[in-house]
Amino acid sequence: MIDSPRFATQLVRKIEAASGVNLMFLTHRDDVADHARFAKKFGCQRVMHADDGAGRLGIERVISCNDPVELDHDLIAIPVPGHTRGHMVLLYRNKYLFTGDHLAWSPNRKTLTAFRSVCWYSWEAQTRSMEKLLRAHLERCIEWMKTR
Repeated sequence: MIDSPRFATQLVRKIEAASGVNLMFLTHRDDVADHARFAKKFGCQRVMHADDGAGRLGIERVISCNDPVELDHDLIAIPVPGHTRGHMVLLYRNKYLFTGDHLAWSPNRKTLTAFRSVCWYSWEAQTRSMEKLLRAHLERCIEWMKTR
């Protein structure tokens, strides 16, 4: 699971029917919602960066460096400070990038973009992080969309 929605009964039932959750990747501090309830229900390991308060949230796997971290053979956590100090993106199978609030699809521009108005930590850091991702020659990006 990437980021934490609200712990809604109907959603929990659907997750149970799909064999549950064994890993919850939290991209940044404002998308943690009911992470503790999901972790308790499914016994999943949570991953989050230290710079976004992972230690005080009881997160099981705390990332504290600014280099990519291999979570398993298919998943790489990439710290991308900017939107928040500890924001991370998740690269799946070296092809799909789940960006949290680091990048978003702009239907008007028909391209990926970032929003300075919601950059809470550092626009300069976010720009550097975007340049780092560009240098990685990613095949495809997927914007992580939240359902409200």
